[in-house]
Amino acid sequence: MNIGIIGLGLIGGSIGRAIKKKTNHVVYGLDKDEKTMIKATLVEAIDAPLDDANVKDVDILIIALYPKAIIDCIKEYAPKLKDGAIIIDCGGNKREICKFMEQMHITYPNIDFIGGHPMAGREFSGFSHSTASLFEKATMLMVPIHNSIETLYKVKEFILELGFEGVVITNPTEHDEMISFTSQLAHIVSSSYIKNPLTTTHYGFSAGSFKDMTRVAKLNPEMWTEIMLDNKDYLIAQIDVLIKNLENFKKAMQENDKEELSKLLDEGRAIKEEAEKLRNEKTSQRIK
Repeated sequence: MNIGIIGLGLIGGSIGRAIKKKTNHVVYGLDKDEKTMIKATLVEAIDAPLDDANVKDVDILIIALYPKAIIDCIKEYAPKLKDGAIIIDCGGNKREICKFMEQMHITYPNIDFIGGHPMAGREFSGFSHSTASLFEKATMLMVPIHNSIETLYKVKEFILELGFEGVVITNPTEHDEMISFTSQLAHIVSSSYIKNPLTTTHYGFSAGSFKDMTRVAKLNPEMWTEIMLDNKDYLIAQIDVLIKNLENFKKAMQENDKEELSKLLDEGRAIKEEAEKLRNEKTSQRIK
């Protein structure tokens, strides 16, 4: 197939690298940064720049940009694609993007639109940090927009070629609520935690726990600001839950309530173990 990728940052660049390393598909790439285009060409993450001539031959167009830019990009490129082409975005939120895709489906019924979200990333951004192995053991979230079973199967097979562990079909509302908890809240917690005055003098006193808690504090502020504000209703609700849980721990310690503190800690342990058990069961079912 001919694959087009618009936005060659961490996600788009890694998709290009994975395609070229693991498949025989042709990759046309486009990024607004000229140096990124040169790097992507030199390391053979793309075969050629995406342009108005070869975009007509693209079977799947992947858009890996900030949420607002994704909508503008779909608007620009949908008219240029051939009938049967598929557009997949990689945005962190799905409600606004998929609502726009629904509208575009009416205008361009011969183009397939799919809301996508690769559940993979690093604490770094940009093409220089992209890697062909980024998606190994990760899942790809997909929101179908009136797609046929044949189209979804075709996309799933392509996704699995890149090293993904599996594909999870969801809807925009479920996606945004779950991501507010599993991803966006984690970044807020990490950013809040690292702002402790003791951070600057932690050397020699920290190990894995500190590293795990602070890893995603090294984020892209511009991108995450846009993502969080776009999903602020769900994210604020998750922050409220976290604050309530922290207040419970604080109250138990203020009252020197050993039993309550132990209970709270044990509840967290049990929930974590149950969550891991359920994940392992689902992973096992997918492999079979």
